[in-house]
Amino acid sequence: MKLIVKIAIPCLLIAILSSWIYSEGDDGYFTYLKGKKQYVIVQGTGEPTIVFLTGKGRDCSDFKKVYDKLKKTNQIFAYDRAGLGQSEAFRGDRRVDTMAFELHELLVKEKIKPPYVLVGHALGTYIMRCYVNMYPKDVSGMLFIDPSHEYEFKNGLEIRNDSDKVVFRDEFKSYLKLEGKYKAHKAESKQCFDFDTLGFSTNQRIVKDLKLPTDIPMTIMIARKIDADNDYVNKEMEYRINFFENLKTINPNTKVISSYKIGHFIQKEAPDMVVDEINEIIGKVKK
Repeated sequence: MKLIVKIAIPCLLIAILSSWIYSEGDDGYFTYLKGKKQYVIVQGTGEPTIVFLTGKGRDCSDFKKVYDKLKKTNQIFAYDRAGLGQSEAFRGDRRVDTMAFELHELLVKEKIKPPYVLVGHALGTYIMRCYVNMYPKDVSGMLFIDPSHEYEFKNGLEIRNDSDKVVFRDEFKSYLKLEGKYKAHKAESKQCFDFDTLGFSTNQRIVKDLKLPTDIPMTIMIARKIDADNDYVNKEMEYRINFFENLKTINPNTKVISSYKIGHFIQKEAPDMVVDEINEIIGKVKK
């Protein structure tokens, strides 16, 4: 009897603690894709549906402060990508085009009808770009939150001096050894940092050949608050701003904003600012 009690109490504590860990995710439910349990959040009503895509290794709670406000006026769809948060992992690669296809399968399965306003952070913006190329008629607007660009690391190799280049590559090779919060984090990292001889990763090779839409509103939010201050960081930030500013020549409906007061996780540090930008996009869509 004592043995049963000794085993039962720790198990009960684990179950209680587990429920606390996922309490923030209790807004959603589980569905199945490829035979694996996937966690999704579908709330609110009203078109267009706002679809949230998190950064590398992150779960959908990153956007909670944003979608909690937007669900009052629009349908929102957030999810944990396979292997992250409460979703079970899939076998195979974690390329951004693969993840875009999986997102489409989830939306169809859960009967979430277009049009969509896609809201992506960091790696999520690569997935957005794949999605809008694969399913252009489904997307009516896009918000990029502190996105990377396909020439970022290539540019980093070019503007650093020769003695720094080896260090630069080693920094990202060592990053691949980190598991992160979830096991799938490492799998996502691999496609981001497996540089070829030209300085492109797998994901960058995928997105650099994709065309951005020319007829829907796009807003790009760039965080300029950085922890380092050196020639490389300053040059890269300047290159980054120019890269996204140049998108205005492709799509006149592009808006670029940046702030020195906000860090990489804009949606967590300044959720009201993100909500305002999404509502502005929706206003343009409805005109």
